[in-house]
Formats: sequence, structure tokens, C-alpha cells
Amino acid sequence: MKSRQLSTFILLLVSVTVISAQGSKTIREKKIATKTVHEYFIEEGYDEPVVELIEKYSEEGDVLEVQEFNKKGEVKRWEKYVYNEDRDLVEKIFLDAKGKVTLTEKNIYVDGLRIEKQYLNPKGKLIKKKLYKYEHRQ
Repeated sequence: MKSRQLSTFILLLVSVTVISAQGSKTIREKKIATKTVHEYFIEEGYDEPVVELIEKYSEEGDVLEVQEFNKKGEVKRWEKYVYNEDRDLVEKIFLDAKGKVTLTEKNIYVDGLRIEKQYLNPKGKLIKKKLYKYEHRQ
């Protein structure tokens, strides 16, 4: 019985997540530039909303920046995204609470396929990389 309840809960959670997510098509059609999510911590005695998340979008509907905050208003996560002309993610930049770069991930594409991901420290020095190999059907 408990596994059935757990399965139902997981299905409900996934459904809510899928329904609440905004696709790039919708963002583009509605001309959304920024989305801000406010959270209320009612049980904990907070009567005023706290900004939980701010997302900024390009005109094409791609996420350009994400800032996530804790209930004290402090930055928990801050990321910026850069795309190429094909709308492939070429850079993901991680920042600290003050906006200082802590890590950069660079993706290299050939013929629309990511072939390499590079990890760079705040000074731009390569610290790690991943190579991607593809096998094609005949």
C-alpha cells in the first residue's frame, strides 16, 4: 500500500512540475522578459512574500540568467547562459552572491553535436574537460 501511495505522490509531483514549467515557445509568444517567483513561508510566521527565483529570457525564449534565493533573500544560486546562433548552450557561468564568476562551463559543438565540455576556473584556466563521442547508425 505504501509503495502505491509513493508512486501516486511521485506521479503528482512530476505532473505539477511539467504543468508549471514554461516552454521557450510560450515565453517567446507572450514576450516574457523576466519571471519572478514569490514564496510565502506562512507556517514559519513570514507574512510577506520572499523572492525565491528570478529568470531572465532572450527574445527567442531561452533562459539567459537564473537567480535563486533563500528565505532571507540571500543568493543561493546564480547562473548566466550564453547561446550560439543555433541556440545551442555554449557557456554556463556560475557566480557567487556578489556576482563574481566562480566557474565557467564551455560547450563546443560540431555539426550541431556537443563534442567537448570545458570547465574553467575564475581566471579562465582550464581545470577539467569532457569529450563526447557519437556512434551513428549505418
